[in-house]
This record gives sequence, structure tokens and C-alpha cells, in this order.
Amino acid sequence: MRVIGLPNLERFWQSHHKARKPLEKWVQAVKQAKWNNWSQLKSTFRTADLVPVGTRKFVVFNIGGNKYRLVTIVNFKGQIVIVEVALTHSQYNKGKWKD
Repeated sequence: MRVIGLPNLERFWQSHHKARKPLEKWVQAVKQAKWNNWSQLKSTFRTADLVPVGTRKFVVFNIGGNKYRLVTIVNFKGQIVIVEVALTHSQYNKGKWKD
């Protein structure tokens, strides 16, 4: 898979230093993956959730032992993962990312 939006991760870990290593580990795992469907993604990341918002379907990953949330869009056909936003767990729970 190709990861788009890495600057979003870098900005996040600049203010949340402990997130850097778990996010880098996530990036490496995704770059090595060749998912063709949701089932294959779930076999790699069991805690990933599919979150529909309007007409869009986001894949949300738990990062760093559930301390952070990574909101992405996954295009299985194009083998692309687009990083929309990285959040702390509490920021994610407020739901403002859906606006």
C-alpha cells in the first residue's frame, strides 16, 4: 500500500512526541501490506473500525495502545491509504473531525 498524507502524521507527533514511534510502526506495516479488501486489512489491524460519515467511509486505526486515533481513507483497488487526521483518543471522541 502507498501512504499519502505523511506530513499530517509529522505535524501530529511534533506536539505528541510519544505518538511518533507507534505511528512510524503503523506506516511501515501499511507500506508492506497488500490488502484487497476489508477482511485482509482487519487481519493485520484487528481493532480498525469502518466509520461512515455521510457518503464517505473512513477507516479508523487505534494507535499506541489506544492512546491515539488515525482517521484514513483506504482505496483497496488503488492500493492507497490516505491519512486524513491523527488525533488523541479524547479529541477523536469529541467527534469534531467529522465536520
